[in-house]
Amino acid sequence: MSTLIYLKTFKFMIRRLLLIYCMGCLLTSCVSNYIAWSTNDNIKKVTLGMSKEQVIQLLGKDYIVSSSSKDERGNQIEVLAYKSAVYEEYRLKFVNAQLTEWNREFTNKYLVKDPS
Repeated sequence: MSTLIYLKTFKFMIRRLLLIYCMGCLLTSCVSNYIAWSTNDNIKKVTLGMSKEQVIQLLGKDYIVSSSSKDERGNQIEVLAYKSAVYEEYRLKFVNAQLTEWNREFTNKYLVKDPS
């Protein structure tokens, strides 16, 4: 009789642990995508001519500088990249700290290692 009680208790504990694990995975995936989702919502508010500071205030400080250079006239050109939904990036081009163009780009989910 005690073996039967032990098996029922064991099955109950396994089910409970499985449920806790699944809930943890679900909550973790939702939290990690919050930044990407908020970027998707806020990109709709971006307009050409905005200053770099305005865009950063709107989209947040979680960006990378994709490129930075000067053109033949001496204008400072900078491209900021924001991660969007999975395998997407928004690239925003600033000339003299003013937004002149932006694009959504799909990134390659399969990374190829350099053989060298």
